[in-house]
Amino acid sequence: MMMEQTQRRKQEIENRLSEEKKRSEMIKASLEKADQLTNSMVTILNQFDERLHKLEDTILPVHRKTKDLQRLQDNIEKTLSSLDHVISYHHVAHDVEPIVRQGPSRQVDKYLSCMERLVQAVNFFSENNPDSPELNTVNTLFTNGKDGLEKEFQAHLSRHTKPMPPQKVVEMIKAENMEAESYTNLPEKTMSDLSQMAEWLSGAGKSQSYVNVYSDIRSNNLIKTLNGLSDHIKGNNLNTGRKISVAVTTPKKPGNRRASNFRKPSTLLRKESLQSLSSMGGLGKSSHAPIAEEEIIEIEIEPFVAMVSACVKLFVVEQSMIQSVIPEKNRRQVFDSIITEPLKSVEQAGNKIVEYAKQCITRHDHPSIVNVFPAIKHLKTTLPSYQAVLKGVTEMNRLRMPRLIGELETVGVKVLEDFSDCVKSDPEKESNMPKDGTVHELTSNTMLFMQQLADNVEIVGGMLASKFESQLSMEKIRSCLADYISQVLGALKLNLENKSRVYENLSLAAVFLLNNYHFIITALNRHNLLGLAEIATPGIEKLYKGFIDHQKQAYLQCWNKFDNYLKNKNKGVEIQAQPGGKLKDKDKLIVKDKFKTFNNDFDDLVKTHQQWAMPSSEVRKEIRNSVKTKLVHPYAELHEKYRMVQFTKNIEKYLKYTPESVAENIDRMFGQNAS
Repeated sequence: MMMEQTQRRKQEIENRLSEEKKRSEMIKASLEKADQLTNSMVTILNQFDERLHKLEDTILPVHRKTKDLQRLQDNIEKTLSSLDHVISYHHVAHDVEPIVRQGPSRQVDKYLSCMERLVQAVNFFSENNPDSPELNTVNTLFTNGKDGLEKEFQAHLSRHTKPMPPQKVVEMIKAENMEAESYTNLPEKTMSDLSQMAEWLSGAGKSQSYVNVYSDIRSNNLIKTLNGLSDHIKGNNLNTGRKISVAVTTPKKPGNRRASNFRKPSTLLRKESLQSLSSMGGLGKSSHAPIAEEEIIEIEIEPFVAMVSACVKLFVVEQSMIQSVIPEKNRRQVFDSIITEPLKSVEQAGNKIVEYAKQCITRHDHPSIVNVFPAIKHLKTTLPSYQAVLKGVTEMNRLRMPRLIGELETVGVKVLEDFSDCVKSDPEKESNMPKDGTVHELTSNTMLFMQQLADNVEIVGGMLASKFESQLSMEKIRSCLADYISQVLGALKLNLENKSRVYENLSLAAVFLLNNYHFIITALNRHNLLGLAEIATPGIEKLYKGFIDHQKQAYLQCWNKFDNYLKNKNKGVEIQAQPGGKLKDKDKLIVKDKFKTFNNDFDDLVKTHQQWAMPSSEVRKEIRNSVKTKLVHPYAELHEKYRMVQFTKNIEKYLKYTPESVAENIDRMFGQNAS
């Protein structure tokens, strides 16, 4: 068994060995065949290499010759091209001369193309043949062409630059969201042509004259637009009868401050203001004399305000147009040049207002300063817009508006200070005093002016506060105006007290002060004045009511003497009298003297006081009632007691008045027609 297995294993090994031998012989045969093929390939490659060497030896000389020929051809072409290029410069003058002569009108693109060729020709001849006649020719053509382009730029701009109609300017002013492009008034093609010409003149043309031309034309156009707007507004005011006018007092010599400066209230004090204050019962019959026509002058505030509004928006339009026409490097210079004259024009108009305000001081025509307030307010309102649009311009132009505001405020403060001084120093002359003790014109004009100031708190307070700081809160503004009002009221009260001493009759002096104090407190209770005055002088209303009560008592003192007349006593002893009875002779004389003295003094006082004025119906009624309280009841008792007593044969002579007629006569005091 074991042997069989061994034999089978041996047989398998021999078989495998036989197979390997056969495979080995096959590989050997394959290798021999591969060697044969390799040798054959090497032979072929060697033969190919030999042929390549032969071909290279043949082709390389031909290639070199071909390359040399190509180089020669390139050189010839370059030479010909250069010749053509040079020849083209010689032809430039001939080619472009007709177009240059015709000018750029209606052919800006073509004209600029010719000018570019001239630039190149000038550069070529300058570098390569500076002494050639051709250089002179193209130089002359270039100069003429540049001049023609500058003239066309000017003509083109002038032809299409027209003042904006006033109605459109007004529309622009009212527009909240203004699109500047819609107000340029230049066609798109014109803008494009101007832009191309400006670009070439600024670059290749190396010209600055077009900048001046553009600036002058646009600046003059702005001024014409502003003047047209001003004339338009003046014309409208003339047609509608609207005028801002002021009363002019006769100029006084410097330093001569007189009450006559307050004689005629300015027409700038609005009609409704005069009516409202008249209704307080404080103005005497002669307080508001009519203003003669020749004393009226006009002040151009509304046109100025419109100019200020229009100017800043027109500047925005100019900026937009500059962006479209002028190369960037010249834009700031051009804009600054354009706005200089219009800004000067607005500034000059503002300076007239400044001069007018100064004349208010010279004439002591203080209420007329109110006419300046709208200008100050509008300048302050539009100042941020000016500051935004004037960024980058020269300092002189940038500061024109702030400087004008400062000048107006400075003069305004001086007017207010001069007014306060005039109130303080208004002379105490008998000729200036009302004969009837009514409200003095100084008082009525002062309170009218205070009312106007209270109607312009922000402007007036801002002017007064500008002396202290630049950043102002509304609280500070109100406080400064309150301090000023308090100062003026203090000066007025002191002056009135001094004036009252002119009256020889102390009762009339009391009526005078009573009327004026009542007018002041009544005026304070209107138009925000009291609220302002309370800031600087808390409790001012109560204070003036105390002044009024004091003067009431001072007036009533003239009636105190009647207390003795109306007592049924003789040296403190009661007079005995019975109805139908008789009196002792001594008592008769005393009773007759009582009635006689009463009648005479009562007649005199009533007659005198009828000539006096007490414009306030409320105060008038209160004073009459106080007098009645003093007289009517005591007189009625005395009258009733002696009506039936025989103390005289002519009783009607002594019992001249009944209690009712006493009351009626008291009611006639302070104006016969007064109620």
